[in-house]
Amino acid sequence: MSTTGIELKTRRRALAEAVELVSSMRFAISLLVILAIAAIIGTVLRQGDAMPNYVNQFGPFWYEIFRKLGLFTVYSSWWFLAILLVLIVSTGLCIVRNTPKMLRDMRSWRDHVREESLRNFHHKSEWTAPLNSSALAVQSAERLRHAGYAVKIVEKDSGVLVAAKKGAGNKFGYIFAHTAIIVILLGGMLDSELPIRFQQWFFGKTPYAGSGLISQIPAQHRLGLSNPTYRGNTMLAEGQTGNTAILPQASGVLVQDLPFAIELKKFNIEFYSTGMPKLFASEIVVHDREAGKTFPATIEVNKPLIYKGVAVYQSSFEDGGSKLKLTGFPMTGTSASAFEIAGEVNGSTPLKTAAGAFDVEWSGFRPFNVENTANNDPRAVEKGKSFNEQFSATLSKASGSAGKNADNKDLKNVGPSVQYKLRDQTGQAREFLNYMQPVTLEGAQVFLAGVRESPADQFRFLRIPADDNYSVREWMRLRAALADPLTKIPNRRHFDTFLEKEWQ
Repeated sequence: MSTTGIELKTRRRALAEAVELVSSMRFAISLLVILAIAAIIGTVLRQGDAMPNYVNQFGPFWYEIFRKLGLFTVYSSWWFLAILLVLIVSTGLCIVRNTPKMLRDMRSWRDHVREESLRNFHHKSEWTAPLNSSALAVQSAERLRHAGYAVKIVEKDSGVLVAAKKGAGNKFGYIFAHTAIIVILLGGMLDSELPIRFQQWFFGKTPYAGSGLISQIPAQHRLGLSNPTYRGNTMLAEGQTGNTAILPQASGVLVQDLPFAIELKKFNIEFYSTGMPKLFASEIVVHDREAGKTFPATIEVNKPLIYKGVAVYQSSFEDGGSKLKLTGFPMTGTSASAFEIAGEVNGSTPLKTAAGAFDVEWSGFRPFNVENTANNDPRAVEKGKSFNEQFSATLSKASGSAGKNADNKDLKNVGPSVQYKLRDQTGQAREFLNYMQPVTLEGAQVFLAGVRESPADQFRFLRIPADDNYSVREWMRLRAALADPLTKIPNRRHFDTFLEKEWQ
């Protein structure tokens, strides 16, 4: 099969060369290689993440370069869609160029060949048979049919020609394979943001950059039910109902109306004995006002709800507004008295202290935290790993079933945690993460209290020893006593004496 393209008969040499290049097999293969490289980039680099996360990861310089290249939205970038379009044209021209020849070959028997031409074939054999030509032709045709060949007998002046062929339909494989490539590429274009871009270009749809109720967002920021393809998200708390999806854009969001409403009745989580999550399931009720019916459904991981052409997946979960009632302890000053504080996740609570007034912004509450408690000794020296070992470990974490860790005895549920920000009157804030029950580290029961200055930083944890009642009250009294000028020196002398006895 020729790898050259269509030779267009025209006086415009540039047009003829362009058509020949685009319709050639070598050009199509080159585009497929470029497409594969782009797909690798889109797989390795997290797509559609928030801008601050990219800046923290790559820095402002590389962020701008990657953004202009469209690497953060590879599958919707103009150059990726252009490659898809050109590849569709190239593959289509390959089909147009080769299909007529293949169909002719499939129908042709090539029964016009001469005896001299047959004698010139490299693979040939001649013998003398006792039968006449007609009987020998019938016998040969019968044997060929028995072997699975289609046979045609042609009477000629010089004798009888028996033509046979098999596997002519295999050429349909080429046609169907290339047609399948076009169908896949068309699906990729439809599954991209191209339909949404068309609505922005020709129907005046613009992203919404403001705030407020979704029901009050104007029509120019909303997409109708006729939108053929989209990928958005909606966040529901237990008991809430939603009939729209939010489509993030570079300069805001678009609101996609759904043909039905989803009510979240309950969100269920099941665990293995080690504390690893076993099941995430959302019990929902679908309200279809147009059809006048309501029915329950359950959405699990990799088990979406598909209704009216819309697939609803369970992508993530977070706290929807848990009400918190906590006990606080001062970390500065001479007082060790505890105080009560209440709040709601995603809300804030004012807090007045001797150091000033603050706002406690509640970020999240997790009733369980499964951690790997093995190798938690910070004094241990980590052994270097080869590239293959690191790659295998990373691949093992990213692939396979979560159930493979169900029997891992190093995974422990270390209990609930609360995360919040403490913001002062100038707007500056620090973020805290406190575990609410003691954890065994290096043989000691300690409470972990983490703090960080920026979301890009890792939490730094303070280990607070647990007392006999598994609380922090004894340590808090010690901290307050050390902060008191009247008791600081005696305590210091007693501590020095204790150390001296220990070393002796």
